[in-house]
Amino acid sequence: MKAKSQRMKPVTQLAKKQEEQAAQVYAQSLASVTDLENQLQKLYSYQAGYNQQMINLSQQGMGSHRLQDTLMFMSNLNKSIQGVLLQIEQQKQVCENNKQLWLVLHNKTRIYNKVTDKYKAQEQCIKDKNEQKLLDEFNQSSFYRKRNCEQDPHSS
Repeated sequence: MKAKSQRMKPVTQLAKKQEEQAAQVYAQSLASVTDLENQLQKLYSYQAGYNQQMINLSQQGMGSHRLQDTLMFMSNLNKSIQGVLLQIEQQKQVCENNKQLWLVLHNKTRIYNKVTDKYKAQEQCIKDKNEQKLLDEFNQSSFYRKRNCEQDPHSS
């Protein structure tokens, strides 16, 4: 029969594998948030640039057609910014959910590892006691043989 620590090994390995997969999903969701935040910063940069361009053109006297096109573009840019902000919030929620799942699986793995270590310690203690018992029995039998030989030197 296998020792408890050996029987726990597949369970611990499975838990570790699940934890690693959850960590990868969490890392990917973090990267997605970062990508979206970078995209948002670019949009803000475009927005600032176009706002400055609109100020400059309006000071120079912009035609109505060009003003209308610029305002339409700015409106679309603002919608894009709002869309990315919404995506960021949604992705942050996904990221938080992935983090919570990873933490649960991480704690589960730690518990399995602690249980396995406890079993190993118990098994080692039993092994040490058995070895000590065998050593004591050997020493005791050696003592009796030696004592018997000393009491009866002619019996050999």
